[in-house]
Amino acid sequence: MVKSNDVSEQDQEITKENLAQKLQMQLAEKMMGLFDLVVSDRSKYYQNNPDKVPDPASVPSIISSYGNVNMLVSGGISLIPGPWGMAAAVPEVTLVIRNQLAMIYDIGMAYGKGQVLNKELLAGIFLSAMGTSAGALLIMHGGTVLVRRVSLRVFQRVVILMAGKVTQQMLKSLISKWLPVIGAAAMAAWSSYTTRQIGKKAVEILEKPIEVEAEEIEDESIMAGFAEAQPAKSEPVPTEVTPDYTVLKIKAFINLMKVDKKITTEERSHIETLIEHTEIDTEAKIELANLMDVEGKIPVDFSLFGKEPDEAVGLLFDLIGLAKRDGEFHLSEKIYIKQAGKLMGISEHDIEGAMAT
Repeated sequence: MVKSNDVSEQDQEITKENLAQKLQMQLAEKMMGLFDLVVSDRSKYYQNNPDKVPDPASVPSIISSYGNVNMLVSGGISLIPGPWGMAAAVPEVTLVIRNQLAMIYDIGMAYGKGQVLNKELLAGIFLSAMGTSAGALLIMHGGTVLVRRVSLRVFQRVVILMAGKVTQQMLKSLISKWLPVIGAAAMAAWSSYTTRQIGKKAVEILEKPIEVEAEEIEDESIMAGFAEAQPAKSEPVPTEVTPDYTVLKIKAFINLMKVDKKITTEERSHIETLIEHTEIDTEAKIELANLMDVEGKIPVDFSLFGKEPDEAVGLLFDLIGLAKRDGEFHLSEKIYIKQAGKLMGISEHDIEGAMAT
């Protein structure tokens, strides 16, 4: 029996890996031509409409506008149940990314950087905002940002890396995989939030002097310069068992449903659907289901999510999507989500921005 269980767990891991790889490659294929397309389109637009060139004062409205547009794009996604159904969202996610790149370009124009806006600069800003070091593309030299130009082959690898990061974030949403209608609201919050985060990073970088290196790099060893951004640690962290984030999320969902002192039949059905598809043993599923009838809040250590930013962001958007399931966003739900977000290490400003979608 032990051997059989081991094989089953391996099969589940292979399925997850295949899903992530499939989504990553589908998205990367769609993204390959986006950068040159955006640079070409926006450059022509401003050449033909010089009176439309924005100024620094208009940057907040540029970010807000693109955030709202992407919210509407993602909110209209027709998801289908199951993790593989997320592959159907690739065209909409591609459009969201295209809008985000156009936003970076527009912000660059506002700061008078039209002469240096190339695909490497756009990609470097995007990666930095997604929590990945862009040291292979953007280098700080004193107070100046140096942009490194790379060959087509190297840039294609960069795009695959970017697609993997976006895919990783998408797959953290439990709601989007199993509750399609509610999941669309969660995706809308995700796209608005990430757009605004990219806008903030674009301002941070584009405010500085920027220079583009003349020589194009063809050596793929440059890829070693990309790494996940890690928070500074004052002391070594001992090895520990990875928390079951899915179980913690479901407990948080149950608490959110309880904030009005009652779980409706529809709400119970939502939770039961999520529990049913959770990859845990039957006894654990029964324990989770029974928690819906337990009085009071269930203890959830939200600080555990602080160690995994993608898990934290995924839970934040799922909570928002679930809270807005009936078209309303009650004060008690907002308070609970704010408390959870803060405990996960998300800034109050970012929480407010995500809830405003």
